[in-house]
Formats: sequence, C-alpha cells, structure tokens
Amino acid sequence: MGIFPQSIRWRIQLWYLLLLAAIIAALLAAFHRNQREIKYQVLDRELSNPITRLLPNLERRPESPPRGRRLPRLDLLEDFEDEPRPGLEGGGRRSPRGPDPLERRRVNLDELVEELAENGIFVIHWSRGGELRFASENSPEELRSLPDKVSREGDRVSKETVQGYREIIHASPNVGILVVGASVKPIETYLSKLETKLIGIGFLIIVGGFLVGWFLIGRSLKPIEVISGVAHRIAEGNLSERIKISGNGSELGQLSMVLNETFEKLETSFEHQVRFTADASHEMRTPIAVILSKSQFALSKERSPEKYQEALQTCVDSAQHMRTLTSGLLELSKVDSGEFHLRPELGNLEELTGEVVKLIEPLADDRGIKIKCNLRSMKAEFDPSKMRQALLNLLGNAVKYNREGGEIEVTLNKIGPEIFWSVQDTGWGIESVALKSIFERFYQVDKARTRTGRNGTGLGLPITKAIVEAHGGTISVVSEVGKGTTFQVKLPAG
Repeated sequence: MGIFPQSIRWRIQLWYLLLLAAIIAALLAAFHRNQREIKYQVLDRELSNPITRLLPNLERRPESPPRGRRLPRLDLLEDFEDEPRPGLEGGGRRSPRGPDPLERRRVNLDELVEELAENGIFVIHWSRGGELRFASENSPEELRSLPDKVSREGDRVSKETVQGYREIIHASPNVGILVVGASVKPIETYLSKLETKLIGIGFLIIVGGFLVGWFLIGRSLKPIEVISGVAHRIAEGNLSERIKISGNGSELGQLSMVLNETFEKLETSFEHQVRFTADASHEMRTPIAVILSKSQFALSKERSPEKYQEALQTCVDSAQHMRTLTSGLLELSKVDSGEFHLRPELGNLEELTGEVVKLIEPLADDRGIKIKCNLRSMKAEFDPSKMRQALLNLLGNAVKYNREGGEIEVTLNKIGPEIFWSVQDTGWGIESVALKSIFERFYQVDKARTRTGRNGTGLGLPITKAIVEAHGGTISVVSEVGKGTTFQVKLPAG
C-alpha cells in the first residue's frame, strides 16, 4: 500500500502539511536562536560596561597579601590602609591634609561592586601571579579558581559560559585577571518559556493550515467528484447527463468542456446507432415481407404464366432494393469504422460530370426532364469512383424528385481557392424543417418530395456527404417549396 494513502486528497494534504510544518519549524527555530543571541548580546554588554569602571581602581593596587590569607569579601580591601605613603616619617597611615586617595579608591570600588551585586553581577579578581585578590559575596564558590584557559600575557578579553554563568574575562599585565559574570538562569528560563510558546504557536499554525488546506483542497477537487458522478450516471445509461462548468479558465474547467463534448458525441453516436438499427430493420423488413408474400402467393396454387412472371418481377425489385440498401449500409459502416479510404488522382471534374450526366439522361428523358450544363474545365485531385457515386446520387435525386417536364441545371465553376459544383432542379422543394435532417441516415422527405412514388433508401445523401467531406469539402442545400432545390458542393482547388 505504500507510505501514503491512495487518496489524492490525502496525498496532497500530507505533502502540504509536511511542507508547512518544515517551514514553520525552521522559522520558529531561527526566531528562537535569534532571541538567544540577542539576550546573550545584551548580557555581554551589561557585563562589559562595569569592566571599564573597575579597571581604574585595580590598575595601581598593591601586591596581594601574604599567601594563605583568605579573602572572603571586599572588606579585605582595607589592606590598602596598611600601605605606608612614600615620603612620610614613621609610616603614617593618613595624610593630615585629608582622606587618603587609596581609601577613596577603595570606597568607590566597594560601592561599585555592591551596585553590581544588586543587579546580579559578580566580580572576581586574581593577581598577575594567579592569586585570588578578592571576590564579591554573590560570586559562586566554584568559580573562584583561576580559569585554566586564560592567558596571563598581554591584554585579552574573552567570553564563556561555565556552569550556568556567563563570564567576561579581562586579562592584562597591569591588572591581572578580572572576571565579571552573572547567572544565565533568567535568560534560560525566558528562552524555555519562549520555546514553549513557540511550540504552541507552531502547533496552532499547523492545525490552522491543515484546516485551511483541507478546505481549499476540497474545493479544488470538488469538480473531480462532480465529473466522477456524471460519468457514473452516464455509464448507467443516462446519456443526457452533463458536467456543470463553473470555471472555464481552470484546467478542470477545460477538462469538463472536453468531457461534455465527448459525452455529447457519445450520446449522438448512440442515438444514431439505435435509429440506424431500427431504420435498417424497418427498411429490410419491407422487401423481405414482399418477397415472402409473392413467393407464397405463387406457390399456394397453380397460376398463369403472367401471374408467375409478375410475382417473380416483384421479388427481383425487392431484392434489388435490398442490395442497394445493403451496399449503402456497407459504405456507411466503412465511414463509421474509419475504413473509408480514398484513392485520389489528378483528374478533370468537367469530364467526370459529363460522364455522369450521360448516365442520368435516359432517366431524365423518360420523364421529359431537360438537363442543362454550365461546366468549366477543372482539374483537381479526387477519387474518381467515389466522386462519380456522389454525383450520381445528387443527379439521381434531382431526376427522381423533379416535376414531369422539369429542368436540371448542373454548374461547375471555380471561385478563388474553391471549386463549386451545384445541381439545381425545379421540383416541389423541401420544407425548412426537413432541411435540417436531409443528410441524416434513413431520413426521407415526406410526400411533398415523393409524389412520383419513387421511394429511396435514405442513404444516398449521407453517403454523398461522407464522400465530399472525405475530399476536404462541404455540401449544403437550399430549397424553396414549390420552386425547387439546389445542392452545392465546395471542394478545395489545391
């Protein structure tokens, strides 16, 4: 089954969720890291500023007291009072002129250290030899040993975090080693709370993104569900179903348009198939019934030679009609199956039209119909046999459905890049309602078109249309009731 489900919706949703989670996690992690850097930068500035105030009080301090003496607090700075002032006899401790500068320096240092202690900052000082000079009361006991990695040569300033404390280490030959530090617990507590908040915010964003994505993906995939439902109903037999298109510009909207066109063609094809089968059965049933009836009539008892001859002639006519119908059905089946192939060759349409007119003239003469030709020499690429069949169908209909003593005018001309071939008769004409279906299979015009009693198969015009369209042309009809009908064929000249 794989890692992801088969549902397209869930696959899109999971990829969207994973991508959103990765982006949110990266952004929140970067924000958390940025806040950590900012907090530590602020703390480093707070620890660096006191160093510039402490250094003047430490640069000229006397040497450290004897080894082994403990310096637990800043009060031990009173050692400054035991230092004799140069130039004074008896080693006096104070100047008669006022407070000793060393005393003032000590007082300032005490006040500064106490001020820093109130702000959570501790101070530790070692001599150049590595001996502890003093440590503020709030300094951690475990940090009062000299750092191993501190250089004692040259001026150096370094930063490090040790055992939960942030330290700024200043080392110089004049001062020794000075450490100013503070606990990072408030910062870590703040960052821990911030991390919890960011996780909560990230979770809410992901949940919100999931819900919004679910809604948007659902709306995006809704047309697919509609298409699936319509296709299912069509498969059940409801060929009139169509997809309701809401957005023609989208890919699914264009797909819906294509599917609707496909369903339209499918419905039309199915209707043609049903009507074709029914009409073919009806057309075949009549001549078969005539043949059976006449055969039974001839065999029921002994008849005169004239009766036998009449019955046989009726059977021959019916069989001939069946053969014509069968040939037409075979031609149309080739069109439907895509096996209707042409064998074009260079020929003259004027000569072909003249041959067809000569074939039709005997039928026209029997009814007193005159055929007029207005033809121009026209060479083109066409299939002679197929085109002859199309012209015979048109001229045959013009004779069959014309008036007694009427006329037929055949015209062949070229206008621009097209060849125009038309057949105009003076028959009874066709009503406008019937013109829409004139090229449909088995369609036959009613009595207004068949007063001579000559009924066809209803396949001649559909076959003619198929032949013309196979040559890249078109066929149209114009008719006026009581005046006549004109069929016009347009073929490409090139």
